[in-house]
Amino acid sequence: MVLQYRFAEFEIDLSQHELRRLGEAVHIEPQVFDLIVHLVRNHDRIVSKDELIATIWNGRIISEAALSSRINGARRALGDNGNDQALIRTLHKRGFRFVGDVQAIDAPMTDAAAARLVPDAPGHVPGRVSVSSEVSRLDDVVSESVKAEAVTRSSIAVIPFGNMSDDPENDYFSYGLTEDIIRLLARNRWLSVISRHSTIAFQGRVVDAREIGELLGVRYVMVGSVRKNRDAVRITAELVRAADGKQLWADKYDLQLEYIFDIQEEMARQIAATIEPELSKVEQQLAARKAPESLDAWDCYQRGLWNFWRFTTPGFDSAETYFQRAIAADPGFARGHGALSYVNLQRAFIDEPKDRAARLETALRQGRHAVALDELDCFCHCALGRALCLTHQNDEALAALDVSLELNPSFAQAYFAQGFNLLWYGREIEAETLLDRAIMLSPRDSHISAFHHVRSSLGEYDIAVEFARRATRQSNATYQAFATLAASLGLLGDRAQAATVAAELLQRKSNYNIETARQEFFFCNDVGFINRFVEGLRVAGIANA
Repeated sequence: MVLQYRFAEFEIDLSQHELRRLGEAVHIEPQVFDLIVHLVRNHDRIVSKDELIATIWNGRIISEAALSSRINGARRALGDNGNDQALIRTLHKRGFRFVGDVQAIDAPMTDAAAARLVPDAPGHVPGRVSVSSEVSRLDDVVSESVKAEAVTRSSIAVIPFGNMSDDPENDYFSYGLTEDIIRLLARNRWLSVISRHSTIAFQGRVVDAREIGELLGVRYVMVGSVRKNRDAVRITAELVRAADGKQLWADKYDLQLEYIFDIQEEMARQIAATIEPELSKVEQQLAARKAPESLDAWDCYQRGLWNFWRFTTPGFDSAETYFQRAIAADPGFARGHGALSYVNLQRAFIDEPKDRAARLETALRQGRHAVALDELDCFCHCALGRALCLTHQNDEALAALDVSLELNPSFAQAYFAQGFNLLWYGREIEAETLLDRAIMLSPRDSHISAFHHVRSSLGEYDIAVEFARRATRQSNATYQAFATLAASLGLLGDRAQAATVAAELLQRKSNYNIETARQEFFFCNDVGFINRFVEGLRVAGIANA
């Protein structure tokens, strides 16, 4: 017998791990589901923040924003909000309590639930369903012929991470982490990654990065170590330029050991996600130093990116010129076409409304062409997905962005793009998880201001203000981030601060008004959100057209 809970229009079915409203399943993030279950189970008492953290996060250290976002997600799933608190009530400095009328019932176990409790047969490995039928095999994304191009393309060698523990049996963890990082970095089509068979000879040896670069013909070398004891692990990682041995990036991670293989996979993803934009920034700097007449397609692409990430009209103009030069030099350069699509997408946000339709149509065409040229490039699928989203083809965008994530599960921009897509498609809980994932994977991403900006569209107004402030602190923040901060402060009731931010907004875009705001939400399917946003702007002092 499996216990169920019923309250208001809802039912929690623990056998199916499902929340239902009037018999229909509610899409919900696993942590939010667990939080609701814990509050409902303990509806007869106050549940403290510490208890929730111990239960939902296994005692890991988390931010107040992370806890607040899950509480907000639970309220949204239940049709509640922070003002009414009809089901989940906040008790200041004490915690939370579920105040709905709960009925606990016994329900017969379904055949499907019973089948899940039967252990798998020895040696059985559950089958994995591919997200996209367009990609039938992902293990061979980087072939040996591609790796042989290391001398002409950006290339990296990941040296086996050293086992700094006393126990030699911990070598398996160091080896597995190294292999996962190599596999994930290899998903970046622009980067040539030396196979582990070529780097295994350096295991356990102290070797100069310049020597490795000369022997393997690579531009970059990554080294690291793992120190594991009974209940904790420290992972260090370092990225070095092979030409002169200069350290480009380094970090360390201190983690509690509970699920060792989960840590291995998660840390590999985070390291790979951090390394990719760091390498891209270095490549952009190298291209910027070259004489204009000596630029090849790759150099033009990198110089275009350097201009693109400024997020200004002159920057987009220069980026478009360099991306055009890149595809003129190499018409089959898929990323060049994908980057042109991305420029047109960004121009759709800031150009005159009369030019928007043409920009989006061009972006969609260029995105499709980029994917046709290289269907295994995560960036091209990401650009196409964003174009589909902005033209209200959200289902098609969902599929394209799922392919991007399947091709490269450490690609932070694809998590952001899918979060953006689902947010404006009405699937806020899933969007929140994806946007938080993007920020966590790539906290120094060139797109980080946009990550925070879009994240500020979720949650209660105090959370919105916090994320909007983070967006405005970035050097390449757009005026839209200041508009969102002004609107959020206005909705929060802080008229003085809202007016101050509104003044800064108007310094950045002097003709900004209420009608501008409405037009710039051309991708939004939620009229209620737009109305609340412009009401916040009015409180901040932004005028009508």
